[in-house]
Order: sequence, then C-alpha cells, then structure tokens
Amino acid sequence: MAAMLTDWMIVRRLAAELNRTVRGARIRQAGLLAGDRFGLNLGSQSVNVDPFAQTPIVTLEPPAPLGAGRGWVRTFADALEGLRIEAVTALAGDRVILFDCASRSRFGVESGYRLVAELVPRFGNLLLLKGDTVVAAVKEFEAGGSTRRTIAPGAPYEPPPPPSRDITAPPLEAEVASFAAGDRSESAFGRAARALRADLPVVPRLVADSLIAQASHAQWRSAEALAVHLRAEALALLAQFEQQGVDAPVFVYRDDGRIVQFHVVRLQQLGSLDEAREDSLLRLTGTAIGVEAARRASHAFGQRRNALAARVAKRRAALGRERELLERERDDAAARERLRTWGELLYAHLGEVPAGAAQFVPPSDPSVLIELDPSIDVKANAQAIFKRYKKAVAKRTHVERRLSELALEEAFAEELAWEVERVEPETLDDAVEAADRLERRKARRAAPVRRRRPLEVSLAADARVLVGRSPQSNADLTFRTAHPDDLWFHARQTPGAHVILRIDSKREPQTQELEAAAELAAYYSKARLSAKVAVDYTQRKHVRRQQGAAPGLVWYTNARTLLVSPRTPPA
Repeated sequence: MAAMLTDWMIVRRLAAELNRTVRGARIRQAGLLAGDRFGLNLGSQSVNVDPFAQTPIVTLEPPAPLGAGRGWVRTFADALEGLRIEAVTALAGDRVILFDCASRSRFGVESGYRLVAELVPRFGNLLLLKGDTVVAAVKEFEAGGSTRRTIAPGAPYEPPPPPSRDITAPPLEAEVASFAAGDRSESAFGRAARALRADLPVVPRLVADSLIAQASHAQWRSAEALAVHLRAEALALLAQFEQQGVDAPVFVYRDDGRIVQFHVVRLQQLGSLDEAREDSLLRLTGTAIGVEAARRASHAFGQRRNALAARVAKRRAALGRERELLERERDDAAARERLRTWGELLYAHLGEVPAGAAQFVPPSDPSVLIELDPSIDVKANAQAIFKRYKKAVAKRTHVERRLSELALEEAFAEELAWEVERVEPETLDDAVEAADRLERRKARRAAPVRRRRPLEVSLAADARVLVGRSPQSNADLTFRTAHPDDLWFHARQTPGAHVILRIDSKREPQTQELEAAAELAAYYSKARLSAKVAVDYTQRKHVRRQQGAAPGLVWYTNARTLLVSPRTPPA
C-alpha cells in the first residue's frame, strides 16, 4: 500500500485542531508506545508523534501504556511530565509542529520546554528545546556536505530550510507547453505539476497535481495562458486556505472503504475515488495512520518477542551443556578414589619402590598399577598424588556449588521461556531485563522501569484476585503488594504467574473464591492447556524468595492443593 502524503497545509490544520483540543491539558506521562511512537498521555487522550513512519504524523488517540525507555526518551519524559500544553502551532510553510509546554510556580515564575516534531518523510526528527537551544534530539548531526544545519545538544535550534525557487529550472510556460497543446499523457501531467511547484515552491505536491488535473478539462490557447491561470489559481487557493478556520471541511478519499488520502483542499486528481467531507483531520489521522501504526507496532513486537525467545532458548541450551559437563566431573568418583588409593599404597611400600621407577605394582595389591614421576623420589610422588587428590576433592565441592547455581538459573530460564510466550507489549521490557539477568549482562536501563499494574479480577465487593504479568511483576506482587495474610496461589511444579487472593474484610474466603483464584493461577501457567491443574496455595507470609535466584522464584510452605480447570479471566 502506497503511503499517504502530507504537506505543510495538512500539518498546519493538524496543529490548529490540536491547539483547540489539548491546549491547557497537563502531560501526565511521556514515553514510548509500542512501535516506537512517542506519546504524551493527557489523561483521557494521548498525543502520539510518529516522525519516523513512512507517513510521519501526529495523532490523537485513547491513552495506552508508555515505556519509560532510556536516553533521549528519559530526557524528554523528565522535562515534559507535569507541564501543561500552552500552545500547539505549525512552522510556517513546513511540516513542523511545535508544542509549547510550561508550568508556573506558586511564586508566578514560569518555566517550560518546546517539543518539536519534524514530520518530513525520511528526515523526521523529534527535539526538545529550552528557549531556542536544543536540549535533546532523537537524531543528532553536524552541518557539512548536503546537511545545512547542526542538531546537537547545546546548539541553537535551526528549523529545516524552507523550499526555495530553483532559478535554474526552465520557465513554467516552457514546461506546460505540451500540456496546453493537448498532451494529457502521464509524463506531460507530471512535468506540468513539477514545473508549477518549481515556479511556486510553497504549493504542495498534492495541490499542484489537483490544479493540473482541473486544468486538463479545459482547452488552452497558449502555454502562457495556462501558466497565468495556474499561478493565479494556486495563489487564490493558498489565500483561501489562510482565511479558513479550523472548522473548514476536510476532504477524504476512500477506495473500498479504505482511506487513501485526505487534504484540506479538494483533490481533483482523485476524482475516481469515493469522496467525502469530514470535520476533523485529527480523527482521520487517528483512524488511518493509527491503524497502520498499530500494525507496525504489532509486527515490531512480534520480531522483538521472537528475538527474545531465541535468546532464552540459546541460554537454556548453554546451561544444559554446562550442567552435563559438571555432572560428569562430579560423578567421576572413581578417579578421585584411585588417587587416594595410590597415595596410601605408596606410603605403605616406601622402601620397596625402585629409584627412578615410572610405574609400581604394590605387592599388597597386584591389581593396581601406580603411575610415577621418575624424576622425583617415591615420597615426593606420594605427596604429589595426595595433592592431586585434595585438588580433585576441592574441585568436586566447587562443581556441586556451581550445579546448585545452575539449578536456579535453569529454573529461571524455564520460567522466562514461558513468560516470553505470554508476554504483552507493555511487559516486553520487563522480559528483556530478565533475559539480561539470565545472560549475566549489565542492566541496559539508566532509569527504573514503570511496572505495569497486576491484572485485577473482582470476585465480590470485598474480594479480588491479582495476577502478576512478568517475572519482576510476580516478585513485586508477592513481596510488595501482598499482605502477609493474603492467600498466594501458584500452579504446582510448573512455570506460572503469582496470584494473590485478597479479602478486604475480616471474613474467611469462600470455597468458590478459592477455586476462582486457583483457576486463574492454572490459566496463567504453562499448564493452561491441561484439563486439570494442581494449584498450591498458602498464606503470603509462608512464601520466601529463593536465595540468589532471579525475581519470581520462591519457596513456600504450609501449602494446600486444589485440582482445577484453567479458567479464562472475565473480559
């Protein structure tokens, strides 16, 4: 599907509608949406900026969870959260939207930042300004070669250069001559439209195409007459646009119900499509671009999840190979005992070993052949053999300790592999952080992650079930959110979510409430496809962290068990 086109006229209308809709709203949260769009959560709605899409655009959509991210995302969020949007404007003649955000202290001192969204295809950018100085930018670059400006923290902000007239281009009259003479071919049409834009650079591509399409319905006595007409129509249309208010109709063009293009002026070249008039460009961008952004976000999420699953599988395989090697070393007891026997037999037969011997068969046990170092005497050989024996014993202790560590790592890897299967876009960063821990990588985040709240299911006015959504969410739910006397549920001996049953009164839980919590614990476990699942439950105070283990791995005591069928949570 070809990308929709935007231009400065569309962007200015977007800015005007945004200014009317969100001016005065407080930015509650700023961060990344799934698909790497940047969002400003305003409570009941979210301003979402996608400067790097095939069609860079700003949309107004229902709020969605935002990731804190790191680097520029953290800088933007720290600066913007809590500020109010004072004004939304567009840069004259270009696809740039400016969000002026400010706050006023109790002493009347105002401070603020400007968020700049440059919505130029292939050259999109998002910047944070303090006054006219760049604080941070997604893309930073230095002037040089074909790059005319510098974008870097601390540098003054230079907007994109406006379109300018190409004085070397052929005159409009010459380029439209064949079109005026009756040539309506695609090449003549395109040449005429390009010539009009070269003559009047402020005229957007879609508008130029529309003017040429409209002119194609008339006969022209000369190229000069056509050129005069095109210039006059273009300037009149631009003047009319400048006088339009934010309530002027928006033209939208659909093909079999799918939005193909929209604009603030009528597009004559799209006359074969279904044309309609709408009153809100913001609503159209939210529908047309928001759907595409959601599709891209879903694709990007799938790719990240698959890559994460591959990482976890690779780590599980490596842990398994290490365990097998260590188990062979641990179980090689015969080699250790042979060294001890050799040393004892040598000490028993010190006077019977020939000097310089490379081997010795002790008379007391002819079945034993002891390997010797002929360069040292028999006593030194015995001491060397006992030293090897003690080293082997010490190594066995180390091997057993490492095997204990591996057991925890493999349990966590199995748990994480299941978590990746059920991961949601909002908890993917949690899973990535857990994979970093599994691989013993240094944490990638410079700032704490905003954890998503646990899933909550209401059973009664005073009874609810809470379900962890990720390894860290499980740990937070159990050891931060849950009360000591809350009931804790987990599918027995299989990876699964931590589930808490909380009664907000002094009564005991009813049987059906215990079963409902157990059914949810079964559903949010690796055994969710089984007909029946054994679910253990105990009071939270009987659950403790596994020492040295990753988040979510626990020991528990005083448990009882329910055999239940997994139950889908209510919608």
